[in-house]
Amino acid sequence: MTDDSKTIEQQLAENGEVITSSAGISMKPMIRNRRDMIVIESVKRAPKRNDVPLYRLASGKLVLHRILSVKNGVYIIRGDNLFEKETVRREQIIGLLKAFYRDGKCYDCQKSRKYRCYVAYIRLSYPLRHLWHKWLHPALAKCKHAVLRR
Repeated sequence: MTDDSKTIEQQLAENGEVITSSAGISMKPMIRNRRDMIVIESVKRAPKRNDVPLYRLASGKLVLHRILSVKNGVYIIRGDNLFEKETVRREQIIGLLKAFYRDGKCYDCQKSRKYRCYVAYIRLSYPLRHLWHKWLHPALAKCKHAVLRR
């Protein structure tokens, strides 16, 4: 996140939401690095599967990733552009993604049909993306290098 975490927490407490930009590629292609604006709202309900919480790591860094599942009160989370899962406790979550602005157009995470289709696509395509990223792409790169060395 680009804002100071205390400022974001204070704004959430005072206003109920914060509009800011994000940094990083973990939620790509949905949220582009330093190009899209995000709207974070204070947590008014228990986060659930497919929500995108803003949470604090032990290091103090703020992260925005998607909830894959909830098990025994612990959230299993992963960025849309990542392949490693992480666990987050409820007390780490400081807000939820309400909407985002891309090229001036607002996508509401609760009401937008396009957003819901994207979530379904990103969840269903994960096994193929993982296969490509971990196995097929590296294998093809090795073959390419072997052929080019001849």
